[in-house]
Amino acid sequence: MRQFFAIPIILQRVRVEGSGVAREVDMLLDTGAAYTAISWDLAKDLGHDPAGSPDRVPIITANGVLEVPKLTVSRIALRELSLRDVEVICHDIPELAEIEGLLGLSFLKHFRVVMDFKKELLEIK
Repeated sequence: MRQFFAIPIILQRVRVEGSGVAREVDMLLDTGAAYTAISWDLAKDLGHDPAGSPDRVPIITANGVLEVPKLTVSRIALRELSLRDVEVICHDIPELAEIEGLLGLSFLKHFRVVMDFKKELLEIK
């Protein structure tokens, strides 16, 4: 019987923009996340105030259900793929300190995503 294991795919230099500011960050690909998640520090760097955001969504974490801020960033770009006005949530993932977010379905659903584990291939177009 075959066993499959989740392999973390870190996408380097994802460009996130907001309020005239842009940052390139490393993000973890998460096809199971409804929203793209960015760290609180990244949201603040982009000119947002996550604590003051009136929109909140519940997420399920290892520590239970949390209500997190939801906001819209001006643009997210992964190499030549670009999308404007992307809904994101703000959530710090402490066990993944080297990344600043998760690239989830609020971005990915706009593209064709192919994952071939046998060939070790990820294609997003």
